[in-house]
Amino acid sequence: MEVTSAYLYTVNTLPQILEAIQRAQVPPKFTNAFLQALGFKSTNDRAFINVWKGLGFLDGSSTPTEHYRSFRDKSIAKAVLARQVRLAYKGLFGVDESAQNLTAEAIKGKLATLTGKDETVVKKMAATFKALCKEADFAAADNTKPEVKPPVDPATAAAEVVVESPALDQVTPRLGGLAFSHTVYINLPATRDIAIYDAIFKSIREHLL
Repeated sequence: MEVTSAYLYTVNTLPQILEAIQRAQVPPKFTNAFLQALGFKSTNDRAFINVWKGLGFLDGSSTPTEHYRSFRDKSIAKAVLARQVRLAYKGLFGVDESAQNLTAEAIKGKLATLTGKDETVVKKMAATFKALCKEADFAAADNTKPEVKPPVDPATAAAEVVVESPALDQVTPRLGGLAFSHTVYINLPATRDIAIYDAIFKSIREHLL
């Protein structure tokens, strides 16, 4: 049916739960005990765990995913939530790409068609969807396009470093102006961690120069 079947029994505490998640450390497992430790002890709040799973922030064993960790960054949290809502309610956004702007009644009608659930369940699903959309920023999510990397050409994937070693003068005398040099090809890893590049070039300086 391409929409998550998880829903909240009450949406009143949703903003507070999301805020608490951003303040707390990432738990090994997101359990009822952890939810209670955050201050949400009502049995109604337990449904949040299934909703969080449906959105992809937890895996099937309640282990936080990378999306969970991204959500803790307040600068992008609302965009991350919007992206996951679009994925969790793919069928709903397939019917109306601006489903986040629909009225509660319109959402109920579309969810009833998509899921075949009874009116009581559909009402809670619609309320959950609207509450999640209220905490999300769909404009930011739509403006953030994933980075598309061009195909890597093996011929240009290597970084060429030309090193002329002073030791060559001692090992091989220069004859008639003839000079020798080393050409070293280094395959640099695809990473944004500058420390890795620093370590590579430090090793070059120590062992080749």
